[in-house]
Amino acid sequence: MPTDEQILKVKNNIKNMIDFNNYLNTQGNTKILNAYMLLSLTDNRDLGLQIGLNLLCGSFWALGGPFGALGSIVANFLCGVVGSYETSTPPSLNAEISSLLTRFQKTSEQLNMDLEIIYGDPSQYWDKTYSGNVITPFGNYVATGTVSQLADIDFPSQEDSMFMDMIYTAQFALDQTVWAQLLQNFVITQYQPGSEYPCSQYSESKMESNADLFYRKNPSYWNNWTYVNYVTKKGVDESYYLEYQNNIGTGVTAFSDGHLNDSACAYLFIDTFDNVIINPDGLFHRSFVFNNLPNIDHKIKYYNNVQSLTNGLFKCSIV
Repeated sequence: MPTDEQILKVKNNIKNMIDFNNYLNTQGNTKILNAYMLLSLTDNRDLGLQIGLNLLCGSFWALGGPFGALGSIVANFLCGVVGSYETSTPPSLNAEISSLLTRFQKTSEQLNMDLEIIYGDPSQYWDKTYSGNVITPFGNYVATGTVSQLADIDFPSQEDSMFMDMIYTAQFALDQTVWAQLLQNFVITQYQPGSEYPCSQYSESKMESNADLFYRKNPSYWNNWTYVNYVTKKGVDESYYLEYQNNIGTGVTAFSDGHLNDSACAYLFIDTFDNVIINPDGLFHRSFVFNNLPNIDHKIKYYNNVQSLTNGLFKCSIV
C-alpha cells in the first residue's frame, strides 16, 4: 500500500497535470483554428475518435525526450490513459461530433474527468496499468504507465518555468499532428518525364543552389534528382542529373498546378533545400513532408512531349 506521503505527492502531480491539460486545450484550440484558416479548409465534420486521441497523445508523447525521466513517465501515463479510449471508449467520445475542434476539446475534457477520478483516491488505482497506442507523424508507439510511477516524479506547477517549457513542447507537437492530419486533404504530384541537367554544366552544389532559389519562388515544391552515369560509344562522358519536380496542393488541372498557398507553406516548412533554414519555427523539413509524412496521396502527372513541360504548369528550375 502507498504511504500517505506518496499519495499526497501523486495527488499534487495529478492536479498539476490537469492544469497542464487545461492550458494545452486552450492553446490547442488556437492551433486547430489557425491550421484550418491557413489551409483554406472548413472544420465542419468529425474526423473520428482516433484523430482526437492522436492529437492529445502526440502532444504528450513529445515530452518523453526533452524532459528526461519526468517526461518519459508523464508521456507514458497520460498517453496510456488517453490511448486506452481506443478499446474502452467513454460515452462522451462514442458519438459523432461536429468538428475536429470539438473532438479535441471533448477528448481533453474526458482526460480531465479521468484524472479527477484518480485524484479522488489514488490508492484505488495505484497498480492499474494504463496502456494505448500513440500515433504521431513520425511513427507509432505503445504507451504504458501506472499511477504508482507518479510518486517518483515532481510535475511542475504553473509557477515553475518548466511548466511553460513543457507546454511549448507539447503545443508544437500538437501543431505538427494537426497539420499532418489536415494535409491528408491534399496531394503530392510528381511531374514526369524529368529534366536532364548535364554534368558538364551542373555540379551537385549547383543543383542544390538551384533548388534553394527555386523553392523561394515556388514554396510548395520539392525537387529530387539522381546522378546518371552515361558514356557514349565514342567514349564521350555525357553524364547528367535527372531531376523530378514535386508539388503539394490540390492537384494539377488544365489551368493550374494547384499549389499549396504561400502563407501555408511559410508556416509549414523549416527549410528550402535540406537544412537551409527559412523558418526555424516551421513544423517540418521539406523533404520529410514529401517523402515521409504519412497518409498523403502521391500522384504522377505525365507530359507527352518537351513542349508541354513549359506550358506554365511545369516550372523549370534552370538558372
